[in-house]
Amino acid sequence: MKIIYLSLVIFFCLSTIAKSQANFSFSNPNFEDLLKGNYKIEDFEKRLIHSDATLPGWIQKQISPDSLSIFLSKIVSYRNRNTIADTVSEPDKGIRGARRMISEYLQFWNERIFSVIEQSEFSFDYEMCGRLRHTELMSFVPGVGPQKNELVIIEAHLDSRCEDRCDKACVAEGAEDNGSGSAMMMELARLLSQVELSRSIVIIWITGEEQGLGGSRSFAVYCKNNGIKIKAVFNNDIVGGIECGITSSPPSCPGPFHYDSTHLRIFSSGTVNSMHKNLARLSKVLFENSPNINSPIQLDVMINEDRTGRGSDHIPFRENGFTALRYTSSYEHGDGNPDQPNYQDRQHSVRDVLGRDINNDGVLDSLFVNFAYLANNTFVNAVTACNAATNFNAIPQIKASVNGTQLTIDITNPDTTAREYLYLIRRITSVYYDTIIRTSSTHLELGGLSGFQYYVSALAVGDHQWMNMIGNEVLVRIVNAVKDLNSPDRAVELIQNKPNPFDEYTIIPIVVNDRSKIRSAALIITDARGTQIQHMDLNLIEGVNEIFFELPYGALSETYYYSLVVNGDILQTLKMQVLNW
Repeated sequence: MKIIYLSLVIFFCLSTIAKSQANFSFSNPNFEDLLKGNYKIEDFEKRLIHSDATLPGWIQKQISPDSLSIFLSKIVSYRNRNTIADTVSEPDKGIRGARRMISEYLQFWNERIFSVIEQSEFSFDYEMCGRLRHTELMSFVPGVGPQKNELVIIEAHLDSRCEDRCDKACVAEGAEDNGSGSAMMMELARLLSQVELSRSIVIIWITGEEQGLGGSRSFAVYCKNNGIKIKAVFNNDIVGGIECGITSSPPSCPGPFHYDSTHLRIFSSGTVNSMHKNLARLSKVLFENSPNINSPIQLDVMINEDRTGRGSDHIPFRENGFTALRYTSSYEHGDGNPDQPNYQDRQHSVRDVLGRDINNDGVLDSLFVNFAYLANNTFVNAVTACNAATNFNAIPQIKASVNGTQLTIDITNPDTTAREYLYLIRRITSVYYDTIIRTSSTHLELGGLSGFQYYVSALAVGDHQWMNMIGNEVLVRIVNAVKDLNSPDRAVELIQNKPNPFDEYTIIPIVVNDRSKIRSAALIITDARGTQIQHMDLNLIEGVNEIFFELPYGALSETYYYSLVVNGDILQTLKMQVLNW
């Protein structure tokens, strides 16, 4: 696989990479040892619930929409949670007051469950809006297995903002963005502190997301520099709203008066053999293929790492080599750029409140956060985190071969702890799997696939239907008797771009079957009038090449054509569409 970076989508929030990241400290002197697994399991009381087949059902019953409502109501009551409004002189106000409230709740719950939660503030230097020193809150639930030194991180940013991200005086309740995620973290701390898991759970209330991802970037750098092992990172940013806004950032929703309480989007980086995308795919596979899970939420694996021009706290962990994804609501009420004329949405504004009092009786009659939906998304987080924290041996690796239309797959490192395997098959143009086959065998023979290029991979299913990470993806091509674009005599093939339609960028796959026949190659992009807008000289390799195409600034056309030129001749031309938001 070769990814050719012809252009990159640069998030506005990633401009702070070079800023100061130093002077890390914990308020709890034992916290670094906890993160590294330097503790005795017997020092912590056994939890109430074992990680068995009944765990997902127990979690689902325990999650309380009423508790989430109480948590969020308390969080928004602090009104201004801007990162730079954190002052020692006002410990009960703003983001410091909210952080203190959460800490006191953790201590209260800790006393009820016999001291299995450790907590600490993490302080760091990172320049944001003229302020250097910042603090965020973390809780730690110790693992009880041999992988206790490996962390599963669940995070949500506690800070909020108004139209000006550096306005520390405005009232910024931030109910959806991101009081919803912060309330979820409180419920997850309550639930997961009662569960025995092999790996340790770290729950973080991040600060500085709205000012350049300063909090997550600082902790990710700390972990990398100090050898902290992280199994997976689950970021939650805007996870409670179901209403579409006028200017929602694509890929998102169709416009006002549309609602969705049944879908949850998963954003992650990469495409083929990406540990981040495979973690996202695993989440969906787990929820759709485990008999122990009954959820009303449908998970949607997105091709993008985030929404158009946006970024959140999973990105710094990915940048530092840790597997990470982001959960976010199917619909959003805003695009994060409220300085636009006539901006009417709630996100990043004083209007991001819990709800409205229609009859002025002091009681909110219409809520903008749907707590049943937030509870369902809490369930997704709890189960996927428990799955990641479960003990497994080797991740399955495969080899695959094709004989005519017959596909053969073998697992090369069988796992004695595996009860079954899931064989995963997707077309190269598909983000998620077109075919999933469950079997106890490490050998699979499959016929009947149509002529196309496919990626195949596998995962192991262990005790109680917990699933291991997805292994390597192998490219195979099925050839039908009918001669088509995938005919073996074609040295190079142009594949339909993905996603299509697209909003800001898309990926154009090119499959090379015989590199020796290619002296030169180029990709030409034209608009609907035939005007050339980009010419790309290509250095192709055998197999799949993925070309990133970013829509030029100011482009007006909704239809574009891309042509593959090999050895001076145009071999193929395909059409792609731009989303009309």
